[in-house]
Amino acid sequence: MQTTNTVRLTDTLERDLLAKAIDQQFRFRPLRSIGKLVSSTATFIARARAQTNMRDMV
Repeated sequence: MQTTNTVRLTDTLERDLLAKAIDQQFRFRPLRSIGKLVSSTATFIARARAQTNMRDMV
């Protein structure tokens, strides 16, 4: 009988952890979004500079 209670507790705990993980996955994180934007912008600028000659800019 003790095993059944432990199994139920484990199942409940597993469900709770899974639900929290799913909620965290879809939670909006503004700092992470800003970081990705800055990184993408820096990559874009670096690629543009690599493809552009100084003669083309004059």
